[in-house]
Amino acid sequence: MPIDPAAFSHARIYRERALKTLSYGVSSTPRGNQLPAPIVAARAEEAHVYDATGNRFIDYAAGYGPLILGHTPACVVDAVKNELDRGLRTASVHAGEAELAELVCATLPSAEKCAFLSSGTEAVQLALRIARAATGRTRIVKFRGNYHGWMDSIHAANSVTGDGPGTLGQDPDACRALTILDWGDAKGLAEVLSTEFAAVILEPVAINGGCFMPPDGFLQEVRRLTREKGAMLIFDEVITGYRLALGGAQERLGVTPDLSVIGKAMGSGLPIGAVAGSDEAMEPVSSGKLFHRGTFNGNPVSVAASIACITYLRDNAPRLYPGLDTMAGTLERGATAAFAAHGITAAVNRIGSALQIALGLPAMPSLADTARADFAATQRFSGALLRQGVQIIGRGLSYVGAAHTEQDIAETVEAYARAAETFRREERVAG
Repeated sequence: MPIDPAAFSHARIYRERALKTLSYGVSSTPRGNQLPAPIVAARAEEAHVYDATGNRFIDYAAGYGPLILGHTPACVVDAVKNELDRGLRTASVHAGEAELAELVCATLPSAEKCAFLSSGTEAVQLALRIARAATGRTRIVKFRGNYHGWMDSIHAANSVTGDGPGTLGQDPDACRALTILDWGDAKGLAEVLSTEFAAVILEPVAINGGCFMPPDGFLQEVRRLTREKGAMLIFDEVITGYRLALGGAQERLGVTPDLSVIGKAMGSGLPIGAVAGSDEAMEPVSSGKLFHRGTFNGNPVSVAASIACITYLRDNAPRLYPGLDTMAGTLERGATAAFAAHGITAAVNRIGSALQIALGLPAMPSLADTARADFAATQRFSGALLRQGVQIIGRGLSYVGAAHTEQDIAETVEAYARAAETFRREERVAG
């Protein structure tokens, strides 16, 4: 349903207030870039977000990925409430830790042992430390356009056009141990990989970069080369874990890494991350020789949410994942048709339940093509879509979840058509 333009005045008023005391007016920089203004969520239910003035938005931002079961899944909400009744017990040993570890090891192909943290960024740091401890080496291979969190040691080459630090204020020396290659370049990896390298880290499926499957044979060759050189293979499945399949991208693609980093969907909206791997790979942590620290690691509330979420996904996987794919496929076709009907040049990529739109080019078959996309126009189109009552991540990424209904999907397809018409008209006036 189209949103009255006046409704965004409340969001602008809030932002003016927040900017006075909250840096950039938000708690994570990308949230402040939403057009026409960052909406202020007053409440959320199932797949819908409501602002303070009562406007309803169909939500495909999904908390930037974690909300695979929606905003109010009964199983998770009940588990969290039950856990809160027992007390917060921060930094306590509790039985939920072992129960969650058993679930992860039963559902993720690479997992024989796991360690919990509070975010995907922290989990990446632990995985790199494990690899260095296990191999006695320091160098790491990272691929352009793969995002592995915001820590200085890995926050580089986040786009395909620049290999430097990802933001101001980083210590440039922190990235000296990185060798950076193009994602999909197995030949380049073969040329540089040596016994100096502790690990190769990558996103097995590049959802964050624009929804790309790996080139044929790439992951298999990376797996072969890392074994040959004695380096660990780390899959960053913070996004793909429990979203592309119950066992993540590694299950879907049939390649098993030494270590996996997971987060987002496993917590169903609560903060949690994990490193999982073989007994051999996890030995530095399992032996206690490598310090694995964190006051909030394995906190009971997040663990309870994760147990409930993974249990639900496991019990419903045969119908749930095909259903998500079907709904996302309908959105893919609807977006493609809307762009075509209004003469808008745009690519629409989809992997499973994740959908990426990118204006400015007719197709985007590889990660390298993102350099030619017009992401400023994509951001403006996302704003046009928000005005039609549909929220996606501003850079054009959408996540379909189990709480979305056929009615939500049908309304969204209609919203794509209206947004495309509005966007085309406004661009003509501006241009």
